[in-house]
Amino acid sequence: MHDIIVQLADLRARGTACALASLVESSGSIPMSDRAKMVIPAEGQVLGTIGGGCLEAEILAVGHEVLERGTPRSTRYTMTEQQAGEYGLNCGGTVHIFTELVDPRSHAEADPPDVFSAIAAAKETREACALATRLGGDGSAGDVSRLLFVGGRRIGGLASSDALEAVVADVLQQERPRLMLMSADGSVRDCHRSDALSDSDQQIFLEPFAPPPMLYVFGGGHVGGPICDLAAHVGFHVVVVDDRPMFASRERHPRANDCLIEEIETAFQRIPVDHQTYIIAASRGHQHDEVIIEQAIRTPVRYIGMLGSERKKLVLWKRIIERGGDPQRLEEVYAPIGANIGADNPEEIAVAVLAELIQVRRANAKIWKTKRQVA
Repeated sequence: MHDIIVQLADLRARGTACALASLVESSGSIPMSDRAKMVIPAEGQVLGTIGGGCLEAEILAVGHEVLERGTPRSTRYTMTEQQAGEYGLNCGGTVHIFTELVDPRSHAEADPPDVFSAIAAAKETREACALATRLGGDGSAGDVSRLLFVGGRRIGGLASSDALEAVVADVLQQERPRLMLMSADGSVRDCHRSDALSDSDQQIFLEPFAPPPMLYVFGGGHVGGPICDLAAHVGFHVVVVDDRPMFASRERHPRANDCLIEEIETAFQRIPVDHQTYIIAASRGHQHDEVIIEQAIRTPVRYIGMLGSERKKLVLWKRIIERGGDPQRLEEVYAPIGANIGADNPEEIAVAVLAELIQVRRANAKIWKTKRQVA
């Protein structure tokens, strides 16, 4: 979704009008992410996807109509299992797609031209932000207005309230979009399809735009390399850390965002970490992994994982606790690392590790697994 916003900001900067289709509500089994977006430019190639098949064909037609008329459209589409099978989607469910005009020639206060570029800029500076979009009284008509929350700033003409800002904080924490109803008194609640809307109710679509999670892979060897490549492919900001120059090089890890040559014992003194940081200990020796884990558990990082066996974990944990390490924090470390899929070679181990990282990122809960040995 972030890339779509960046591309949208670029199209707008170049003066290209677009129709922006966003999934704002769904129920049942659906063929897309709850962050699905599609950009239909007046000229050029369609960007993103809203689900594929007959649904996408319909939304493309809606997008061209929005481009022609300039009026936003709300589309509710129910895919039965029979229809899904006919079009190869293998799922049913109901979706609510909101399609609006994004016109660089518009200078309306309610739709400032810098909102999407501000989101793109926030991504570059690793600032979390949230966009509130008013869909119109019934979600199908009326002027679209927005308010962007980024840092301590507010950009846009949509009126806010304390209740709305409290929900924004929740949306940012959960990293999940929500469709809300805001009443004239500023109160908000989740919006459902069955809700009867009064003239004063406003449908507000809240979208979080968190920066890509930072992943430090300690060890650029035969396992760290495939983990780096796969993590970069699924949207992590990947930094390889190794004390050996040949193993922390862009030539060896072309997909990494950065490669750092650091002494393991002092690396955490120089690398920035926060609650969106992920740490993987996959160094060349147990003694280095021990140092990495001991330092990592003192930080607020979201995920710590260590390559190795259950026996290795027990030995290292005992030594770390004897030196004052927090047993509760050690209990939260994913070791042995990765989902239990019977991974054997480095590439398969990378798949297992990324499955676990994605589970933590999207659900913030430990994936089920049994104890196993990892070579």
